[in-house]
Amino acid sequence: MLNPVTRWFLDKIGISDKAPMPPFNKYFRRHFKTINQKKLDKTVVFFPGCYVDAYDYQTGDDIIWMFNKAGYNVIVPKEFVCCGLPMVSNGFFEDARKNAKINIETVMKYKVQGLQIVTGCPSCALMFKKDIPEYFPELITECYKGGVSDAQEFLLHSVQKGELKLESNKKISALYHSPCHLKAQGIGFPGVDLMTAAGIKVVNAQAGCCGISGSYGFKKEKYNIGMEIGSELFNKVKDSKNDFISTECGTCRIQIRHGGGKAAIHPITVIRNTIE
Repeated sequence: MLNPVTRWFLDKIGISDKAPMPPFNKYFRRHFKTINQKKLDKTVVFFPGCYVDAYDYQTGDDIIWMFNKAGYNVIVPKEFVCCGLPMVSNGFFEDARKNAKINIETVMKYKVQGLQIVTGCPSCALMFKKDIPEYFPELITECYKGGVSDAQEFLLHSVQKGELKLESNKKISALYHSPCHLKAQGIGFPGVDLMTAAGIKVVNAQAGCCGISGSYGFKKEKYNIGMEIGSELFNKVKDSKNDFISTECGTCRIQIRHGGGKAAIHPITVIRNTIE
């Protein structure tokens, strides 16, 4: 996708040649098979999402590490497919319905075992919690109940219950960007609370949307608008003297790097870099 010829072709079909493109990386689900997890008493199911799966296996690795640290073995079912949000956003509702059916069946398979399903991606979490029940109510049963939870919220509860200890003597600070899809869930900022629990000083950028909005900011006719929307955030990133720039959303991280000139990482990755 970074090849100049590919970029030229993408531009011709409506994906701006100026838009940031993530490089394909080692697939997370292949990497997951190489992770040695100790046998632990508790289990949680992880939905990685497309961004972690194709572009950012390290964030997935860090999330597994933290769940293990909290005393949970992690299962990553091979049946999971894309949550369907990019399809819905671009009008492909029937394709999204097919994915929703597969994912709901997978979620229910583990729910009936009493296991919690989590994701580190706020966009995927929002799709499972609100969008799938709204768009495809005929697929939802009473047992579904929200489907997939925010991994950071789950881990924060583990801290509060004493299952997870996050201790560091390092003086570290992070500039945090709150993704729109996290704010839409109304669960606060568990990633911020987790970093704070690890002794990290967190500064909330409070700069609104980054402008990428899923696939919106990649489009040729929307690229400039997206960059204008994200300009306040980009300026705060450029001016930041913090040790890390952090946000949960993968596409926000791409846009922050593109517009702000600095790499952004997931809050759980910030914590691992701080305490390990």
